[in-house]
Amino acid sequence: MSAGAELAAQGSRQALLKRLWTVFKILVALVLVGFVVSKTDVRQMLLLLSQVSLPWLAASFVFFCTLTLIKAFQYYLLTGRQVPYVRVLYVVIVQNAISNFIAGGAGIASYLTMLSIDEGVRLRRAFTSFLIVKVNDMIAVWIVMLVTATVLWSKITVLRSVVVVVLVFILLIVALVLAAVIMRQRFVSLAGRLLHALGLDRFRLAQRGMELADSLASQETGLMLRAFRNSLLLSCLYMAVTLCWFYSNIRTYSLVFPAVVVFFVNAFVQLISWVPIRVFGGLGISETSLVYLFGVFGLPASQMAAMGIGLRLILYGFTLLVLSYLPLSTLFGVAGPRLSRDVTKEG
Repeated sequence: MSAGAELAAQGSRQALLKRLWTVFKILVALVLVGFVVSKTDVRQMLLLLSQVSLPWLAASFVFFCTLTLIKAFQYYLLTGRQVPYVRVLYVVIVQNAISNFIAGGAGIASYLTMLSIDEGVRLRRAFTSFLIVKVNDMIAVWIVMLVTATVLWSKITVLRSVVVVVLVFILLIVALVLAAVIMRQRFVSLAGRLLHALGLDRFRLAQRGMELADSLASQETGLMLRAFRNSLLLSCLYMAVTLCWFYSNIRTYSLVFPAVVVFFVNAFVQLISWVPIRVFGGLGISETSLVYLFGVFGLPASQMAAMGIGLRLILYGFTLLVLSYLPLSTLFGVAGPRLSRDVTKEG
């Protein structure tokens, strides 16, 4: 077999595996949705909808918009302010919408494509900015989980081992990222040899990890460390607002749970959301996680299943409302597709 034919066959296999993985994720989502629906009491759902608190719903929307503004500002700073903030906000809103309605991977792809092709930001810089944000978001979640797990340690007996493993795993990831930033090509070379010796370099996950390490190692160390430090402050602020948003969502349905329990569950759900098996914005996975995690604290599954569906309605509704920024920004000429803006200028 020629080299070209072998490459074509390998590409076909990878495409098939990708399609099978997508089908698997959809099936998982459908099964979990079925599980949540089976646990949902229609009367409980109607009761929740009947006791919606409009002030808390309004507060939730304000927090949701604030999250979008913070994340856009974070990317705006990390991309060197090459793109006007209103344009970065446009990109982030599109990314969030795609992530919430389709899949996180598609949202990431839209972010990288729009910044690199539409806005002229170097792909490596756009990718690095996204990576820095996600690592710092992970650190912020780690802090919340550590604090809340410590407070709730006596009540999370069944989750103690998982919590410890997750906390250690996050520290390991952060340590590897910092090693790539500080050691640069020495780390890439060492990691490459280690993966090769273990026979792991043929796996796609290991290859993507090496691509991430190479992207970080190609940047100047001092610049990267400053970017991490500044971005971490915004990630912590983003996390604080996220906790307020999640708590206000629960209060929207006139439910009152201890704040520390809500924060612990939210941190756990965020970690689960990073597992690459989500489709349709984590539909099914998030709701099942809520049923189980709140169940650890003795809350009834039927009520939690109904609440999970209610929280999903809030997420989808707010995402659609925020999407109104896209046509409005284009109408007033502050953002929108580059082509439309260029035509306007020429006219």
